[in-house]
Order: sequence, then structure tokens, then C-alpha cells
Amino acid sequence: MIIAVLVASLLMPVASADRCVIPTTDVDVYGPGQKAIIAWNGERERLILSTDLYASVDTRVIEVLPLPSEPVIEEGSFESFEAIQRLMTEHVPRAVTGGPETKGLEIIFHERIGAHDITVVKATSLEELLRLMLKYAQANGLSQGSSVNEETRAILEDYLARGYNYWVFDLVDVYSAARTVEPIVYEFQTASLYYPLKVSATTRGAAEIVLYLISTEQIAEDVLPSGMRVARYMPNDQPIQFQVSNDDLARIEKGVASLFPVPLIYPTPAAGWFTAVKYEGNLSDLDFDLEIPKRPAPQRSIAVSTDKTQYDLGETVTIVVDFTHMKRGYFEIQVLHTHEIRIEVIDSGGTLIQTWRWKANDDLHREVAWKPNRAGEYLVRASSWWDGQKLEVEDQTPIAVMPTSPETPSVDREILWLIYGVVIAVTCVLVGAGLTYLLLRKPSTT
Repeated sequence: MIIAVLVASLLMPVASADRCVIPTTDVDVYGPGQKAIIAWNGERERLILSTDLYASVDTRVIEVLPLPSEPVIEEGSFESFEAIQRLMTEHVPRAVTGGPETKGLEIIFHERIGAHDITVVKATSLEELLRLMLKYAQANGLSQGSSVNEETRAILEDYLARGYNYWVFDLVDVYSAARTVEPIVYEFQTASLYYPLKVSATTRGAAEIVLYLISTEQIAEDVLPSGMRVARYMPNDQPIQFQVSNDDLARIEKGVASLFPVPLIYPTPAAGWFTAVKYEGNLSDLDFDLEIPKRPAPQRSIAVSTDKTQYDLGETVTIVVDFTHMKRGYFEIQVLHTHEIRIEVIDSGGTLIQTWRWKANDDLHREVAWKPNRAGEYLVRASSWWDGQKLEVEDQTPIAVMPTSPETPSVDREILWLIYGVVIAVTCVLVGAGLTYLLLRKPSTT
């Protein structure tokens, strides 16, 4: 399957082989299908695209990719997808695997297809686009490239009507055995996180499309088109979604990391959010694209912090929440409502350990205390909810609770300091008494 328009006699069935599934996820990067890494910082997108293709006979196809602006195109590497796989494995919930574990991972690589032959054109009308496609096909020896069916014409016209005027033509050899096309990187300006899916409806057959999204803000499942969903860790069905650092992004690709600069503050905040999403179904049912616009800045804000990031078991964790009911420059319709503030402590397996809830209709600063009874990694999350039902804003911070060393009994710090003080005071008294005795002692006479 491809994100493409297959021209003329090249419109033959394109299929996928059985996929290799990693036991703890349902979106491994090694199975056949469409795979893309999409990094978007709210203004610019970097798309790393890889597809697995095969046809009933060896042939050549033209892939056509509609984009909202003129792209910069570079050669990609499958290593970016391998880095994605490692990140997902590292973030497997401990309740599922007992910790990051790759033992038993079966990796299947398809044979890579050689160099792409890429051309970028700009077209503002269907007639102009078809003329350019025909010219490109004929220039590459595809004599039957003039036949484009009505369904394909309608899909191309839809993209043009929505302002997608830049088109990438990619000439690819397709064989009767499944092979992975070497990834290509496209970077372009866009007001939305974008991935064209509707164009794939020009081909037939069942498909699995896996997209690895990297964004500055967390992506909720309800903003995805109908038919797409957030992928899950198995068997506990937890979403594959977590925060990533700039170092994590650099492991994927330097160009991806460059879209998310690191602010010069300490502690260094997360660079963005990673979300794996997928589509499973018939390609002919793809009547939508993935387009997620930038969310408007919320009129409220909430921030949660702790007095430190690492604790010994038995220590009290002080959690501070600051809620701003209305930012400067905003106003609120006078409708009777409440804002429910929630603080939640969640363990590494996703289990809710502790929660606090209260109502507030004005700016708020509050501290709560929590004493963990088990070592581990925790996520402290604060959120505000309109009438206790609709999420408004949220924030979170991770903490670690270290186990008490078995050689050292757990003693309150205040008691330890008291003991140290008493020992030092007694030592000083004894030393002072000894010196006084030596100074006052009369020398013996003979």
C-alpha cells in the first residue's frame, strides 16, 4: 500500500504481507504497511515517510504526495524508525513487562528499494496537474501514463480545492515480493499537523497505516478522524503516549530535534509529546486526511510542582498547585458553573494511587502532602474541570521514590540531626575539660 496515485496501467492491486507483531504493542515499526514519523512544532512539519510495496508483477509506479507548501526534501534512514521502536519499548508500562525489555523481539526487515527519483511541481488546477503527471510519466518511459480514472480525478481535485498546490512525484520500482522503500524526509510549513490519507483511496485492499506523532502539545484521541485511534500497549490497553526529551528526539533524527529547541531553564522541561496512532481497514474507505490544527491558547492555566524530584521512602512529598481562573485579556460568559481542581498521583503502571478534589471559582494556590508507601516512579498531575465534566487545562510532573537501604534503618532527618548535635556537643565538652585539666595541672616537684 502507498500514499500515492498509481497512474494508468500501474493501477494494479497493491497488497501487504502478514505483519510481525511485538507482544507489548500493536504498532511495531517492522511490519509491512505505511509508516510515518510526523514531527510538528505548530508551524513547521518534518515528515519521515516509509512504505512497503508489492504488486502482482514487477513494475514501476509514480507516487504522488500532496503538500500544503513547498517542501525541502532529504534522504531518510530506517534508523529513525528503529529509534522510535526503542522509545516505545522503553516506555512499556512496568505492570506489563516488569520494565523495559526487548528479549524475544523478532525483527523482520524487507529488502530496501534503491534511490528515489523525485520531482516537486506546483499546480493550481486539475488540468495543469494531470498535464504535469502525463509529462513526468512519458519522460520516464511510462507510455501508458495517460489513463487516470474518474475516482482518482475527484480525489486530486479535492486536494486542489483545499489549497494543496505542491505535489511530489516519486518514481519507485515495485516488485512481486514485499520490499521497504527507503524513507524520504519532507519538511514544510503547515498550520496543522498534516498527513494525507485520502489520496491512498486510489488503491485497493486492506491496509495498516501507523503514524508516530511528535507535537508540542498532548494529542487527545477525540481530535483524530473517525476510523483512526491511539495505539495501545498490550495486554493492558494503555495508550502509547508519553513525553519525550530533546535527547530522545535527537536519537530519532537531528532534524526532528531541531524543531523543538530546548529552553535554557532548569530543570529542563520535556520537548514534546509522542503519540502513536493507527488506521486499520480498507484503503477505499479513506475519505479523510489527518489534520490537527494548533489549539488556541487556553484562558485558564494550572501548574503543579513538588519540592524536589527525588525522595527517600517515608519522606513526605509536598505538592503545590497554582490555578489561574482567567488570564489577562480574556473574559467569561456569565453562566453558572464551577471549576473542579484535581490532583492525582499515578504510578508507573498507570494506577491511580492518591487523589484530591475541590471546587474553585477564582485564582488558587494550594499545597497538599503525600507520603508514599512504596518505592517507584510516579506522575503527579493537576487539572481543572468545567462543572467536573469537561477538562480545561492540566499539568504534570514526574517524581521518583527511592527504596530505603536495608543496611540503614529509616530515621527521620530531624532525629538524625539531633543525635549528631548531641554527639558533637558532648565531644566538645570532653575536649574542653581535658584541655583545662592539662593547663591547670601543676608541674610535679622533686
